[in-house]
Amino acid sequence: MIRVHAALFSVSFLYAVLFSWAGQIMPNFISPEAFVMLRLLVATALFYLVSFWFPREPIDWKTHGLEFAICGFFGTCANMYFFFYGLSLTHPINGAILMLVTPLFVCIFDHIRLKATMKPLFILATISGTVFSAFLLIGKGAHFTSQTLLGDLLVGINALFYAIYLVRVKKLAHIYTPITINKITFSFGTVYLLPIGALALMHTDFSAFTPNISAKLAYTLFFTSFLVYLLNSYALQKAGPSLSGLYIYLQPVLASVIALILGTDSLNTPKIILMILILFSVFIATKYSPKEKAIST
Repeated sequence: MIRVHAALFSVSFLYAVLFSWAGQIMPNFISPEAFVMLRLLVATALFYLVSFWFPREPIDWKTHGLEFAICGFFGTCANMYFFFYGLSLTHPINGAILMLVTPLFVCIFDHIRLKATMKPLFILATISGTVFSAFLLIGKGAHFTSQTLLGDLLVGINALFYAIYLVRVKKLAHIYTPITINKITFSFGTVYLLPIGALALMHTDFSAFTPNISAKLAYTLFFTSFLVYLLNSYALQKAGPSLSGLYIYLQPVLASVIALILGTDSLNTPKIILMILILFSVFIATKYSPKEKAIST
């Protein structure tokens, strides 16, 4: 389990810097549609490239084809599009707060999947993690208004869709390797977005990109499009979706630590207390998260 926790911690760390950087890239340099299209194309190409180094894995299309298609929609196409389009219409900190509902959705869906009863300490720890994380982020300038309503709503829908993906892809994770899962789901996602993403990408003026923006775009394409999904799929092979979802609560903590290191934020007693409470909530929630049962394929 140490490797699983290390993978999920890495996912949270890589995502921690995404919100502010994505806001700098969009919509000034690239539209949300083109941005997501580029992410899907690059990640899909990387998954296919890496797959050549591993034995070819046959896919039971009759049994699992629909599940791959569903996961491709909720996990790579729709959720990315709603997230980045929504983020272009709201404040990055708003998006970070709204993403905190993802673990709640995941936990509900995962308990339904396993037909398990939520333990009181799990419920308390999960809600506490949401509240403490929100308080930590609110202090950074969250501002919900009628002007940000559409963007906030789209980010919220993305949180719901990503939760659906995490729970549904678990069935595939029992059968296929992370490379195969992402290769196929990203292929579906690319096809889904082509009608609105291809033209937008063709009209993107890449010559206007500054070196700083290009570097941040490269980070997003490799680390939070390719590597994050690979690590998440690996974790889902070994543990349940609830554990993956709960690690989202660490993102505000890690974002604060990164800001401290970069000198863009300061540390005070309330922040320290909130960080400790978040870490404690995640620890308790993971301890009492639903246990996996043998699932027939």
